[in-house]
Amino acid sequence: MRVLTSGAGIAGSTLAWFLAKSGARVTIVEKAPSLLPHGQNVDITGSALKVIKKMGLMDEVRRLNTTEKGTQFIDSKGRPFAPLPVREGSEASFTSEFEILRGDLAAMLYKASKDLPNVNYKFNTTIKTVTSNPNSTVTVELSNGETQDYDLLVAADGQWSKTRRQCFPPDAVTVVDKD
Repeated sequence: MRVLTSGAGIAGSTLAWFLAKSGARVTIVEKAPSLLPHGQNVDITGSALKVIKKMGLMDEVRRLNTTEKGTQFIDSKGRPFAPLPVREGSEASFTSEFEILRGDLAAMLYKASKDLPNVNYKFNTTIKTVTSNPNSTVTVELSNGETQDYDLLVAADGQWSKTRRQCFPPDAVTVVDKD
């Protein structure tokens, strides 16, 4: 199976790792010239923790862990009045036992997948046009001029995905606000 993923962030790199391990040939295009190193803290809990363990990356998560001890509210005199410490093994904690900067997480996942024999990253490249999307394959033209056929196209390029807009008309996408 040939897979094209738009977006080399957390989702794109993780998916590339799992698909490559199952035998798929994966190409990831990323509009940035390199990985984006910034972002806020990401708590790794629940199913994300299971995925990281399955990938064998727990030692790396521990190495990159922010080691935050928790959060506390302070009064106007600087005295703490509401401590919220990390509760190891508890998803009810305001701060996770495993917390990592978003840029570090993206880099860790990229490094885990980039050298797999059937994974190819193309930075500074985007999907220019989805030219054909019949039932069996999808044909895309990339910003570098290449035209390729894939069995699967994944839009992992963020909330405002241009790829998703090309494949689905606005009325086919429903945004659900659970608040």
